[in-house]
Amino acid sequence: MKKNATLIIVIGIIVIGFIVMLLTLPKTTVPEGIAPESEGQEIPGQETEGIIPETGEDPLKGAEAVIPGASPVSEQGQVLTLEGKLADNAALPGSPQAPKQSRVLTEQEIPESAVKLVVSAKGFEPKEFTVKTGKVVTLSIISGDKKIHSLAFDDLILQAVAISATANETVAITFNAPAPGDYAFYCGTPAHRDRGETGVMHVK
Repeated sequence: MKKNATLIIVIGIIVIGFIVMLLTLPKTTVPEGIAPESEGQEIPGQETEGIIPETGEDPLKGAEAVIPGASPVSEQGQVLTLEGKLADNAALPGSPQAPKQSRVLTEQEIPESAVKLVVSAKGFEPKEFTVKTGKVVTLSIISGDKKIHSLAFDDLILQAVAISATANETVAITFNAPAPGDYAFYCGTPAHRDRGETGVMHVK
């Protein structure tokens, strides 16, 4: 019985000594203003948002919006997101990865190079237009009556290219044209497609 009591006391003293030793160890501190070694080092597969890791340059440097409030376009003719990444025509409409719809525009703010569509109960005017694959396209719609109208494409590779205008408003979107082919578009307001508000974008 005395041996058991002695053993318990010895183990208790060892445990207490170990705890005291841990509590008295000096703490490692990093002098103020100096980052730990792991900070600032690039982790494989990790990108710093909005910055190109290789150069550290702002990816939006030199990029400009063709129309106010819409996606910026790089000097190389690539439509970018607000974070400086390539805009994705197949993203969900309105998502950060998608080309951005402009604010409401005046007629003077639409560039001469833009494809201008008027949409009303009579349909789109013009109903067809042609663009070059890979090139920057600025597409505007004008609601020609006192109705809400929109433009969306059937093909999912262009689902992000979608815009909507209320009565007598003009809005636009800028995107890079897809691979060659014919891409049908329509007004997404209920029943408007059925009454003929449709058209085709030809890409050459």
